[in-house]
This record gives sequence, structure tokens and C-alpha cells, in this order.
Amino acid sequence: MVKRQQVHTAIYYIGLLLMAFFMPLSIFMTNASMIMIAVNWVLEGRYREKLQRIKGNWSILVFCSIYIVHLLWLANTSNFAYAANDLRVKLPLLVLPIVIGTSQLLSTKRLNQILLVFVGGVFVSSCIGVSARLLGFGDNFRDLALFVSNIRLSLMSCLSIFIMLYFVAKGIFFRRWTIIVAVLVVLQMLVFMSLIQSITGYVCLFVTLVAVLISVSVKSKRKLYSRLSLLLAIALPLAVGGLLAYCIHDFYEPTCENVQLEKTARGIPYDDVQLDGTIENGNVVCMNISRQELEQAWPERSSIPLDSLDHRGQYIYYTLLRYITSLGLTKDAEGVAKLSPDDIKNIESGETNYRFVRNGGLINRIYVIIWEFDVYRKTGDCNGHSVTQRVEFLRYGMKLIGRNFFLGTGEGDVNDEYQSIYEEENTNLRQEYWHRAHNQFVTFFIAFGVFGFLICIFAWFYPALSGFRSRNYYFLIFFLIATISMFSDDTLETSTGAVFVAYFFSLLRWTTDEKQGINDGQ
Repeated sequence: MVKRQQVHTAIYYIGLLLMAFFMPLSIFMTNASMIMIAVNWVLEGRYREKLQRIKGNWSILVFCSIYIVHLLWLANTSNFAYAANDLRVKLPLLVLPIVIGTSQLLSTKRLNQILLVFVGGVFVSSCIGVSARLLGFGDNFRDLALFVSNIRLSLMSCLSIFIMLYFVAKGIFFRRWTIIVAVLVVLQMLVFMSLIQSITGYVCLFVTLVAVLISVSVKSKRKLYSRLSLLLAIALPLAVGGLLAYCIHDFYEPTCENVQLEKTARGIPYDDVQLDGTIENGNVVCMNISRQELEQAWPERSSIPLDSLDHRGQYIYYTLLRYITSLGLTKDAEGVAKLSPDDIKNIESGETNYRFVRNGGLINRIYVIIWEFDVYRKTGDCNGHSVTQRVEFLRYGMKLIGRNFFLGTGEGDVNDEYQSIYEEENTNLRQEYWHRAHNQFVTFFIAFGVFGFLICIFAWFYPALSGFRSRNYYFLIFFLIATISMFSDDTLETSTGAVFVAYFFSLLRWTTDEKQGINDGQ
């Protein structure tokens, strides 16, 4: 009997390790590992003991009510095919809390080993992404997250960074010279986050770091650590605010006179183009354009026709206009002649601003976001712009909440209702961008109405905040990262997101009763 139990315990532990490692690498292997520990849980038996664990920890069932709400709201749906697929995707929210929450508690040593393996998986995934970038694969920063979405991988990278920092601070696995290895891993992940340019990951990293610094400043008994942490917690937001202010000023500061000229250097009148106010590096795009000269000069520099697409699928004519504008040149034969061979390659590759090639990922991402909001404010256009599109998604989401306030749209009808309202409202979004809220809490409200929404909110926050003082460091970091992500993304609407949330919520909340807090003496 003892050997049989040891076998089940070993299978359970190996399954957790496999899930942790493959989560950033393969959703197939992750799901296969989840099935392995679920089948092992069933074959293990000992149901009375497991039932007692649930009775002693009702927060497991409270968390599972997120999935139960999805089941109950099948009564209010008409698209059962979509609902069935959604229930399949979110099944980890039911399976993992029950399996992990009622299984044998893990020692701190084993928990740390699982977390180290998870960091290893994220590190391997990010190294492959960096290698792909160095080898020239992928025209878009999102392509560097090869196995899961760049947003999910950024969340995993963020969690991994804080796990490694904790290991170093506590001397777990990494001591003396091996600390250098840990530091290099953290730096590599920071570089990768910069390459994939996930603004959600940046925000999670920044907010969580400030929260950790504040916690250390409050709990530390050493005045030097406490004061230094508080100083950093204050300095970081000021530094980020200063960076944003600089980027905004730099965006609107023109590098040329922005004066409409009458004729080109060849004596051809410039086109009469309606100004829409859009700019690149402070320079007006729709100014000093001679389509005639561009059509004559561009074929001499590039084999891609002016009315064709660049390597990113954008009309190269508009890519050319924006790129030349970013350099402060006129959009005519003279401007094309001043482009270097590298500039031509950049335009053909789909780069709309010369600075995107020269500056780092974070600075580029900030510039693009400012540009998106500037265009949205001046023209109302947000097509293909990942940040400002979310504003439109939320705007229509709020309308859907108003229409279905009490009972919601039903489990499977959220997508259909979004498609309908886009069509009814005659949105200027192209149909390829008719997406959902990109906000998990708004999606809950749309699908389940006010009553289902409140149940989901309670199910998410109550297990985390009940007995808050006893929550371990790992869980609090994960919970903060996951919660922040839900404000800008439908985190639970994909297989990877559902597994990530269910796995770490269950693993860090219910598998150990040993506190992994921030040591007061640190």
C-alpha cells in the first residue's frame, strides 16, 4: 500500500514538473501532463481524504465556481458549439484546483524545484525566440514568441524574473558564483521582453516591482534595506513618468519646418492633399507630396511596385510616405534620392520610421503607442493598432453590458453579440478586427450579467485575499501579475492562459502550508 502511494506521489510530482516546463513551450505537452496527473488522481483513490481536504478549504470550490458559472449560463446561450469549445479551453479552471488542491502537500524544496523547472522552460522558450531574431526569422516582434502568444509568454517571463530574484535573495539554488548565472538569466529575460514588446508584460513587471519594494520597505527590520527599498519604490514611478514625458515631447517635436511648399525641386506642383494631422517625429505626413515624382523615382530604387505591399503586408506607398516624413524630407524625387540603401531595405521590410531600426524595443513600443493615440484622436482610425483598438473593444463592450445587464449574453454568445453590435453600429473597424473586450472582467460582465460577474469576482479575489497575511511571496507575485493582465487581455479565454492561471493559482495557494514570505531580516 505504501509503495502504491509512493508511485502515485511520484507520478503527480513528475506531472507537475512536466506542466511547469512545457507551459511556455507546448500546449499539447502541457495538456498531456495535466491529463496524466488527473488520471493519476482518479486511480489514486482516497476520495474520503480528498473530500475532507475540500471541506477544510472551501476556497477551492469558491475558485471552481468561475467554471461553474460558465456551466450555469449555458441556459442563457444559443451558440452551443462556441460554448462547448470555451468550456473545453477553460477546463483547467475546474480540474487543476481540485486535483492539486486535494493532493498531498508539497514540501518547500519540491515547490522550489517545480518553480525552477518552470523558469527553465521560459528561459528555453525565450532563448529560441532570441535566436530566431538573430537569425533573421520573423518580420514582427510577435513572431519571436514561437510557441505561445507573446502576451502569455511575457507574463511567464515576468513571473520567472521575480522567482529568480527571490531565489537569489534567499540563497535558494544560487549561491556565490552561481548567482552570476541567475543574474544572466534575469537579464536575458528582460532583453526578450524588450524584443517581444508586450506592453502588458511591461506594466506587470513595473507594478509588481514597485509592490515588492514597498513590501520590503514595510517589513524589513534593517533600516538601510527599508529606506533604500522605499526610495526605489518612489524613484521608479518618477523615472517612468519622466521617460513617458520625454517620449511624448520627442514625438511632437518636429525635425523640419512643416511648411507647405508650392513646387518640387523639378518644378512640379505638390499634390493637393487633405491634412489629417498625422505626424512622424513631429513632421506632418500629408504635406509636400508629389505622387507623380514618387512613381517615377521609386522604381529606380526598389523592385517592389509603389502600389504593392511591403514585407509586412502594408501598402508600401504609405510606408514610404511615413518613413520619408520621419527623416524630415519632402515626399518627391528629391526625398527618394536622399534615401540610403539601408533606408530602402527598411521601407521594403515595412518599417514606417527610421528610429524603429535604431532604437530599442521599449522606446519603439512607447513611440508606437503615442502614435496610435495621436492618430485615433485626430482621425478616429484604430485599425491594426493593438492598443487603441482595445479602447473600441471596451466601448462596444460597455454597450453590450448595458443591453444585457442582468443575465448577460450567455456562455457561448459573447462573440456573436460583438459581431452583431459592430455591424449594427456601423463601426469603422474593419471586420478582421471585430474582436472581443480584451478585458477579462468586462468579458465576465458581458457573458454573465451583473450576478454572474459578481460571482466570478468573488471567486477570483476571495481565495487570494482570505487570510491575506499568510499568503506566500510566490502566490502574491503571481496573483498580482495575473490580475493586472486581466485588465488588458482576456487572459482566461485561451488554453495557455487558462492553464497558466489555474496551475499557479492552485500550486501556490493550496499545495503548501509553509510560508514563503519576504524575510523580515532581508
